[in-house]
Amino acid sequence: MGIGTRVATSVQFLVPIYNEGANVTRLYERLIAEGISFDLLTFVYDFDGDTSLPFIAELTERDPRVVADKNCYGRGVVNALRWGFAHANPGPVVVTMGDNSDKLSILPEMLSLWERGACIVCPSRYMPGGMQHGGPPLKTFLSRTAGVLLKLVGFPTADATNNYKLYDGEWLRRQTIESTGGFEIALELCYRAYAQGQRIVELPTEWWDRTAGESNFKLWAWLPKYLRWYFRALGAIAQQRLGLATRETN
Repeated sequence: MGIGTRVATSVQFLVPIYNEGANVTRLYERLIAEGISFDLLTFVYDFDGDTSLPFIAELTERDPRVVADKNCYGRGVVNALRWGFAHANPGPVVVTMGDNSDKLSILPEMLSLWERGACIVCPSRYMPGGMQHGGPPLKTFLSRTAGVLLKLVGFPTADATNNYKLYDGEWLRRQTIESTGGFEIALELCYRAYAQGQRIVELPTEWWDRTAGESNFKLWAWLPKYLRWYFRALGAIAQQRLGLATRETN
């Protein structure tokens, strides 16, 4: 399908959750307040005792577009996302977090970029116009430095590790995901799209550290897994540059 020929007739939100409680209601209310049109708001949970489930049940009674989907791949955010991706609908699929840290007002622009041919739309905290409010200083420094350096050497986004993204659903369901740790799955998918020659675009966003609940991010446990995909992305950039250089000299 060529650029400019898509129409976002079905929009699905995927939200991995772990004991978010009333945060899920706040997220739904923010989407409604922003006037965001969607067909499905899918909360993917790991276990039946999750504190979010009573709040999701109340939302479902009010709005049948809100559903809870149990992850059957095993506990953890990466499995929740893999489960959601495997069952994603065609069309734009938006991943956002249940902690209400993401800027939802940019969603219409994200959808417009998908309609114009983007395979992945990457809200970026680290490009000009992007901002980050709060968060652990070391995690922020490592994420920003790695992302900006990757962009400087030729990657299409400075914030590949941000899990707030829009994916093309048909492309997403064709991917074999190898991530096993956690949020590095976003970097893996950006690498895969780049290596396949898919179109990746970014736009500035703002991110706020959570004000309710507890973060499940495990920096030191997940860092080696991030580095795996980071170096593979660097390798893909080098291969592309070598290919371009070879064509230019022929």
